[in-house]
Amino acid sequence: MIAMGFGALVAPHTLVRESRGNHARRLHELEDGAPEAYFEEKRELEAYRPRFNLSLKTIRRLGIFAMVLGGGTVFLGLT
Repeated sequence: MIAMGFGALVAPHTLVRESRGNHARRLHELEDGAPEAYFEEKRELEAYRPRFNLSLKTIRRLGIFAMVLGGGTVFLGLT
């Protein structure tokens, strides 16, 4: 839990693949000639919007909460 929270705090952009920013960036890469990761990836990106859009600030807050919760669990387990 602590490691997951730390990861969310340090690199929140890697935890959300379906954010609007990642969606637009990947579509732009494909339009510039990048190879598709799977069959008809570009068509899928053009046809479907991301399901959710968590902000990086929200992910960082959830990461801090997870670190506090994990730290509290470890502390209670040691006492």
